[in-house]
This record gives sequence, structure tokens and C-alpha cells, in this order.
Amino acid sequence: MLVATWIITFVLIIGVGIYAGTKITSSSQWSGGDKTMGAFAIGAVLGAWQIGGMSIVGAAQNGYTMGIAGCWYSIAGGVYFLLVGALSKVLRENMVSEALPDFLARRYSTPLARLQSYIWVIFGCIYIPIQLKTIASIIQIVIPSFNSAAAMVCGVTIAAVYTGFAGMKGSSAIGRIVCISTYVLLIIFVVKNLAGFGGYGGLISQLPKDYDKLIVPAMPTQQIFAWAVGGALSSAVMQSVLQPVLAARDAKASRNGCIIGYIFAAPICILTAIVGMMGRAANDGLGDGATAFAWTVKEFSSPLYAGIIFAVCTMIIAATMATMMMATGTILTNIYKTQINTKASDRQILNVSRWGTIILAFFTLIPGFLIPSAQLTDLFLTLTYSVTAPFSFCVIIGIPWKKVNSKAATASTLVGIIVAVAWVILGLNAKINIVYPVIIASYTAGIIVTLLTSKEDTAKA
Repeated sequence: MLVATWIITFVLIIGVGIYAGTKITSSSQWSGGDKTMGAFAIGAVLGAWQIGGMSIVGAAQNGYTMGIAGCWYSIAGGVYFLLVGALSKVLRENMVSEALPDFLARRYSTPLARLQSYIWVIFGCIYIPIQLKTIASIIQIVIPSFNSAAAMVCGVTIAAVYTGFAGMKGSSAIGRIVCISTYVLLIIFVVKNLAGFGGYGGLISQLPKDYDKLIVPAMPTQQIFAWAVGGALSSAVMQSVLQPVLAARDAKASRNGCIIGYIFAAPICILTAIVGMMGRAANDGLGDGATAFAWTVKEFSSPLYAGIIFAVCTMIIAATMATMMMATGTILTNIYKTQINTKASDRQILNVSRWGTIILAFFTLIPGFLIPSAQLTDLFLTLTYSVTAPFSFCVIIGIPWKKVNSKAATASTLVGIIVAVAWVILGLNAKINIVYPVIIASYTAGIIVTLLTSKEDTAKA
């Protein structure tokens, strides 16, 4: 029953995405460049992007190991939606293309745009396997005969096929289904099963000390602020975030879509952390808690209900992965049409978008097979703050401050990356989160060079 329910529910959701993709006839429709999406559609894509494996499996794991403090990832980590929403109007006015490298090339320089393109492709190849491993952990619960490698191949095939052919329209359709379904299913699950523990207070009484506290040594204030502030400044310029925002029909839809995305994403970790806490109260033998979500859902649900939950959660993780695939595919397409085939037809560009995304997706199986989950996650977080945050000056400061030029943008980016590399080599990240020195160094360099070179430009004029 569990497997059958999972398969049927999964196929139905995938079918919706693929059907939506059948209406795509141009490359701009695939990437969202046709700018036709409404606020709710934007919010669904962004919400599904943020939730992903870290908010489902990761937050449940944190709930298992530290209690309700495990809820902070989505609450603090999703703050960047609000920043992007506040900037949505000015972003749309200055970014006529859905691809960030196009903006960087026009506003600053082609080398800077190419650097961002190559870094993003590498970034995607690290992030996608994290979600693959998370999907694999759920598939293995549903189908125990699947080993990790087979489950990852299954997961990437699912995400690659519907992303490659469904594009932004398919992602939006699936995002709406899985975001709403995830909340409904988890709320019912938590409310129903909390009663069996004697309510929330009864659950807390069966858990280790401090499991009811929001701030614990394992989740210090520094980490929460790093997610909120650092995440806002780094994630706000991610292609995977900007692309849905730029796909909106107008600035109002972009702004409201970001707010809806945060409303979707922020509270989810409260529910999943409680799921992990239930798992800890029922079974303290789950090691590091990586399987806490899947074990708890399976243990406290009927096969029918568990199958539906697993299918929806698998799909929302696949949706997160798909958003990254689509963003990376857009960058690959941008490289193709600006560096490889500048005379490409729209049909050629659409084919590259689709097949390039699919090929890239399967390529990410290599790091997925070779690098353990914990190391991939650490690498992803490090790269987020070290190679995406430095570009934020070019966008967040560079758009309103017209004096920011190519020299300042390049200096800001390179100084931020250099500081990040040095921070990692010196092993200082364990003491102070890497995002703080990177942002300070990057923005300081950008401001100083802007002031110096703007005077030179004025003198030359």
C-alpha cells in the first residue's frame, strides 16, 4: 500500500508539471522570460525552492538532535525573500533579461559576467546532489530494496525530465500543488500525533533538557543571524531566486510573490522540527537523526497516509532541485548564445535549455556518488557565502548607486572571494561564520574603489 500510494501520487504530480510544459513553444516561456507569471505562481516557485530537503529532512534531523531550535533554518534563512521583494521593482527595471550574467555584462564587464556564469554552474553541481541524497533517503524508506545509488538515479531522472521539458511553467504548477499539500499533510500529522504525546507540553516532558528552547549551543544566535543577514545578501542575487522574480508579469506580482514565498517557506521547519522531536521521544536510537523524518512519518501513519506524505515531500525536494536545474540551465544557455553560438535561433536555444539541463542533472550524480552528504552540505554553505555573496554588491548596491563601475564591481567580487578562501584555509569558519568577513571585505572594497575611480572618471570628463 505504501509503495503504491507513493507511486500513484508522485505520477499524478509529475503529470501536472509535464502537462504545463506542453504549452511551451519558445525559450523565453521555458525560462520565464515572457514575464507572464502571477504573484501566487511566483510565491509557489520560491516557496518550493526554499523548503527543499534542508527544511524537510534537515529540520527534522535538527529537531531530533536539539529540539524546537531546529526550526530556525527556514525562518531566518528565508528572510532574503523579503529583501528581494523590497528590491523587486528596481531589479526588474534594470534587469531586462532573466539571466544575471546579462546584467553584469551590460552594467560592468563581460569578464565579470563570465566569472559569475562559471561559478554558478559549479555551484549548481554542488547543490543538486544535496537534494538528490535527500530524495534518495526517502525513496529508500519507501522502497527498501533500492540502494543509495539507484535511488539517486531515480530522483535525478524524475527532476531532470520534468524540469527539462516543463521549465518555469511546470515548476510553478508543481510548486503550487506541493507547497499547499505539504502544509496540509504535515499539520494534520503533527496535530493528530501530538495528542498521543499529551500535547506539546507532554512531548517536551519526554525529551532531553532544553529541547523547548529556541536558542541552544548547537543553534547559537550567530548562526541565526548568519542565515538571516548573510543569507539575505548572498541568496538575493542567486539566479534561482532572481529568475522567478523577473518572470512576474509586473513589479507588484514580483513583490507579492516574494511575500507569499516567505509565508510558504518560513513556518515549515516548525512542523518538521516537531516531527523530529516526536521521533526522538519515540526512538532515541536513530543516531544523528538523518532518518528521523522518514522513520517518524512511517511509524505514526497508516501506509496510505505515509505514502502520500512521502510522495509530496519527495516532490517538493525535487521541485527545489528543479529550480536549481532550471537556473543552471538558463546560465548554460546564456553561455551558449553569448559565447558559443551568437547567431543561434530560438528553437536552438530552447533545445539547449532543455537538453543542457537534463545532461547537467545527470552529471551531478558524480559528486553525489563521491562526496558524503555532510561534506556536500558544508561545501554548499561555504560556497553560498564565499562566491555568491561577493556578487551582491554589484546588484544590491550597484543598481541604486550609479557611480559603481566595472573596477569597483570587480574589486568587490575578487576581494570577497579571496577573503573567503583565506578564511577557510585558516580554519576560522568554525569560530566566526564566513559570511561576516566576506560581506564586510567585499562591500568595503567596492565602496572604496567606487569613490576613488568615480573621482578619476569625473576628472577625465
